[in-house]
Amino acid sequence: MKQSRFIPWLLGVCLFVLGLSSCEDKMDEHYKIPDWLKGSAFEVLEAEGDYTLFLKGVEKAGFKPIVDGKSILTVMAPNDEAFNAYLNGKGYASIDDMSQEALKKLIGFHLVYYAFDWDKLVNFRPLEGDGATPESKAKFAGYYYKHRTKSSDPISKAFNPATNDSVSVYHLERFLPVFSYKLFETKRIDAAANYGFFYPASTWTGGTSGFNVSNASVVNADNVITSNGYIYYVNQVLDPLETIYTELKNRYDNYSLFFDLYNGYSQYTIDNELTKSFGKGDTLYLHGHDQLPPIAYEWPVSDYQQIATLSSKAYNVFAPSNTAMTAFFNDFWLNGGYSSLNDLDPLVLKYFIMQSFSSAEQPVFPEEISRGDVTTTYGTPIRINQDDVSLRKICVNGTLYGMDRMTAPAIFSSVAGPAFKYMDYRYYLYALSGSDLLLALASDDASFISLMPDTSQFVAENMRMASLTTGNLLQVFSDDAGVYVDLSKGEMADLVNMHVSNGATALATTGTQVLETNMAFNYWYVNDGKITTNALFNQQLNPDFTGDPFVPFREIKPTTGDWDNGKSYAYAFNGLFKADKGDGLEYALAIANDARYHYYLFAQLLQKAGLVNEGQLNFLMEGTRFIAFVPTNDAIKNNLSSIPGSTGLSVAADGTLSGSLSSANKAKLANWLRSYFITSDLNTFNVYPYPGSGLAGTFDTYGSNKLKLIDAGQGSPLSVQFVDGTETTPVNVVSTFHYLPFAFKDGCFHLIESLLN
Repeated sequence: MKQSRFIPWLLGVCLFVLGLSSCEDKMDEHYKIPDWLKGSAFEVLEAEGDYTLFLKGVEKAGFKPIVDGKSILTVMAPNDEAFNAYLNGKGYASIDDMSQEALKKLIGFHLVYYAFDWDKLVNFRPLEGDGATPESKAKFAGYYYKHRTKSSDPISKAFNPATNDSVSVYHLERFLPVFSYKLFETKRIDAAANYGFFYPASTWTGGTSGFNVSNASVVNADNVITSNGYIYYVNQVLDPLETIYTELKNRYDNYSLFFDLYNGYSQYTIDNELTKSFGKGDTLYLHGHDQLPPIAYEWPVSDYQQIATLSSKAYNVFAPSNTAMTAFFNDFWLNGGYSSLNDLDPLVLKYFIMQSFSSAEQPVFPEEISRGDVTTTYGTPIRINQDDVSLRKICVNGTLYGMDRMTAPAIFSSVAGPAFKYMDYRYYLYALSGSDLLLALASDDASFISLMPDTSQFVAENMRMASLTTGNLLQVFSDDAGVYVDLSKGEMADLVNMHVSNGATALATTGTQVLETNMAFNYWYVNDGKITTNALFNQQLNPDFTGDPFVPFREIKPTTGDWDNGKSYAYAFNGLFKADKGDGLEYALAIANDARYHYYLFAQLLQKAGLVNEGQLNFLMEGTRFIAFVPTNDAIKNNLSSIPGSTGLSVAADGTLSGSLSSANKAKLANWLRSYFITSDLNTFNVYPYPGSGLAGTFDTYGSNKLKLIDAGQGSPLSVQFVDGTETTPVNVVSTFHYLPFAFKDGCFHLIESLLN
């Protein structure tokens, strides 16, 4: 391991001290202890005369052999005054009152594996070692801040609900935090203020060249070299740190609600290496928490060789107290259909708990939080007020911020918030989560409008929530399989994208409005306080349809104020808004033979001109998206004779088209009809045209005429005209359908008032 690179003469000293008498005289002379080297750490402290209590603790705890030269160590040594102050503060009359277990835990926390000189504690480089260049030393300087000690807790017993039995839980050795000035310098934060936030009873003395060791200051200005390592004199006894989990558990009366929610994910995992090394016939387990950060682990990994991870990684928890949890429940969930925390859906709880963890893998400090640098594991901002932090602890595996008041986590206060707040929207929450789009919807970098379908709307689509041993799953009934099957990630993504738009700030309650959804070429149409989709709007093309494609909507607001990044609405439809999934517009135009359809005569002309083959328009390339402007049946009927190549055709009283065409007339008619189509292979467009869409200009067609589209803005009709060297009078889109397009998965069309000349 790289940190085992010690100065060459130190190894020589160790060999000498161990009495390797077989060495030649020259080697004896080479490894002779320098006059200025005072002996082992134990001998040096003994000679100082003011470390009797600490050395007594070393002996009583069984550490004298290693401190006296059997191991290479870095010793953090408090003097008798500091030790007496510690004993008095803990209620001990003398060190003899401490149990063997407590003393071993305490003294071991002052004994650090390996020899760390001053520079290594200022800026430890576990990956590069002594060969670190100035450039590499500048990267993450001070971030490798923890060092393994001889302090650990004994094996404990715990109940494992998975096996309904007691298991033996192994506790790994504690790591000691050393807060170097480099750590604060790299983070660009004030050392004294941020260190003092966690250690209000201690003083920052690291200045611009040193460090504090956990709660203590270093008295000496440099390391003291011994024959088996280094000594640092500290002004306080180092209080052994606990895990974040233990700190919360020790304050169960104040943090029981959060602790129990987190602990509901407990899992006990066998560690074969620990069992082999320390089990003594017993199987040893580590206590983790499924899918959640393992704050019960002393180490982030159990492999002692992963020094870089062990010395740098920290968890950061922002835990609400019972007071904060109760207040938040009453404010957020109580009027959402939940009567207690126990009623909350597991997915709601998971997101709530996960937002209590920072994404940072180093300890975070209050100045970083205030600056907006700290985010949750979901990438949303951590929002806390320092004045609300009543518990602040540096732990062996990270930091703990305990709060008596909390604001809603960022995801809960976004436009996705109703899915977390209201029980009626829990099905949609599973769709949001399963689509992997939830975090994007919670972003404060954009403003959204979100539609929220309730449980009854999912049920109307033959969907259900299946409760399995692995958790809840959203399922849909498959007609092909005859059973319920899991919704795929893609299906959930389509569903969510159809319910989200970022094209406006609110749904209009008067007039007409078009919003592009996050599903390409799919739209919401809003008219006088009602809403529909383009797919439902297209029902009006069916001559047998007599209903209203528009349905009412209502805004869903939080208890107070607004959602952080937009607005959310419920809509009263017996089912879910879905993208257009039909056969497409090309097929509809190719097969239309019912004179009652608004586009019947235009479709019949396509057939007469030879532009239709086997349900397809033969002038469109495969995969081509198109926009068509279709004259109404009346416009074609009343002006049939003016259409190029129409000689021989007639419209009967019942509206049907009959007659046949010569080859020459077919070519003329086909050329004229193709000029009514804007195609994606000849033109670029990423939206279907509607008033205010911004899609306007002159477009190429497969006919002899270019097509000019005019958009006068929202509230005015679109208009089109041919451009063949001279511009003719523009023709408006009909008002019958609010100037809105009939949009399909492969194209759209507008009905226009008359023929284009």
